[in-house]
Amino acid sequence: MGADYIKPNLEEWLETFGYETYTKVRVCETDLYAHVNNTSYSLYFEQGRADYLEHLGFYEENLMFVVGDIYCRFHSQAYAREELVIKVRTSRFGTKSFTIESVIQRKSTGEVIASNWTNLIIVDSKTKKSIVIPEWVKQRIRDNE
Repeated sequence: MGADYIKPNLEEWLETFGYETYTKVRVCETDLYAHVNNTSYSLYFEQGRADYLEHLGFYEENLMFVVGDIYCRFHSQAYAREELVIKVRTSRFGTKSFTIESVIQRKSTGEVIASNWTNLIIVDSKTKKSIVIPEWVKQRIRDNE
């Protein structure tokens, strides 16, 4: 799939996000040059997903969300102590999984730092087996998008 999820263009794609959360770059997430190490972005995307799923109330249910696929595109650099905005949205439903898209922007300017898509598989927390996405899950996401 690559970066072809950014449609029709970056500016219009950014307008499709309804949920956002915030983080501040910690010094330990940077490298020798004080810019964010590429491995740290997965933590930011995960935090964005976790905050999004919590916002939707899914942590109170008997559901687990397991990453099936993940992709990241780096657009520009972020630096130690910068404030970042993480925007998250659901872009696609499958049978047992759905796709979340995320973008990280510099809070001060709105500049895009990184973007991502992640396929999440829904798993019953009791049986540890993947399940068909319940209709109420889809509806709750649609109502909040």
